[in-house]
Amino acid sequence: MNVTAIIPMFNEQNTIKNVLEILNDSKSISSIIVVDDASTDNSLKIVKEFNSNKLKVISLKRNVGKSDAVKIATNNLKTDVLFFCDADLRYLNQEHIEQILEPFKINKNVMSVGMRDYGFIFNALSKHVFPLITGERALPYFIFKEASKNPQFKDYNMEVILNKYCKINKIQIHKNICKGLRQTAKYNKWRKGYYLLARQIIQVMIAIISLNINWSKYWR
Repeated sequence: MNVTAIIPMFNEQNTIKNVLEILNDSKSISSIIVVDDASTDNSLKIVKEFNSNKLKVISLKRNVGKSDAVKIATNNLKTDVLFFCDADLRYLNQEHIEQILEPFKINKNVMSVGMRDYGFIFNALSKHVFPLITGERALPYFIFKEASKNPQFKDYNMEVILNKYCKINKIQIHKNICKGLRQTAKYNKWRKGYYLLARQIIQVMIAIISLNINWSKYWR
């Protein structure tokens, strides 16, 4: 099974190297694509200096947002499974990767989501109020390509759209609690961190309402 890790990145100079090291050392990850969404710090420099035959770097000239950046990175790929991973993760390890990919050993037509077990309050909200919007997930390439045709596939709506697509098409979703996995809070990274976090929450909630999401149907 060919697995391609996709990492959308914007100003993640403090964490991207560690994320790349873990993915590069994984025997389950065949290739890695980092799409830099016009970072203004040293993130792109760090990635370009990372020595790996697995790695491909896409550098965007202007900031297009996570969903569009991911769509660009996944154009015309030859792979079986996409493994999505945020660039601001802390304490990612090999067990987390294997946990998320484990369901594909039994059924290739699934989506597997990795949930963080603790962290900033937004992570708690994401698990209990509107779950399964985490960036760590794996799914077949063809499923992603079909789901990404949705006109609402933009900004922070990517995970919501993928969840909705799987629900409609009766594709099983596996939930995995990744112990110790943490994400760097936006307010610790950028001056406008609180504003960006609020914007993300609002966009996700609008997407949930507009798509008529019933989260209870997602749990397996």
